[in-house]
Amino acid sequence: MNGAHQGESVLAAAHADRSAALDGLYRTHWRDLTRYIAKRFGSGSPEPEEVAQAAFAKLAAVGDVNLLNDPRGYLYTIACNLAIDHQRRAGHRDAVHRDMSQIDTPPLSESSPERVLLAKERFALFEEALRAMPKMRRRIFLLVRAEGNSPRDVAHRFGLTEAAVYKHVQRALQDCAAAFARAESQG
Repeated sequence: MNGAHQGESVLAAAHADRSAALDGLYRTHWRDLTRYIAKRFGSGSPEPEEVAQAAFAKLAAVGDVNLLNDPRGYLYTIACNLAIDHQRRAGHRDAVHRDMSQIDTPPLSESSPERVLLAKERFALFEEALRAMPKMRRRIFLLVRAEGNSPRDVAHRFGLTEAAVYKHVQRALQDCAAAFARAESQG
């Protein structure tokens, strides 16, 4: 056997060993992991099976699971972190929608001079709040809320996490709500 062929055999054996170890972890812990996730985080979104699958995918990306001191513990930690990240993103989305509902005005069913004037005043307040925002917050807010870009696309565009985009949008909404509240308190 020549050296190159022997090296390929060693690599193939190592890959087979890693695959067997991962397969063994999957067979041994899949059911318990999905139950644990459902018990700790509920059976709703994200689905426990989806979290478990993503955790195993991340574990597979680690490389040789045989080198880990506690592969089961590592797997459970990955799964918990994935579920927590999902809940955090969902919480940011819910907060943004809550904040937006607080500053939205009902649609104008009939145009009267008073309603038109009120709408113009509110729009001027909104523009003023936008101008007062930091440039990045304003740009992200407009991309997501006015132009309809997805938070994921905006995050990719600016090199941010999706959570950071939600935070910028949430803060922009808070800035707008504060501007409206100040205007109301001043009469």
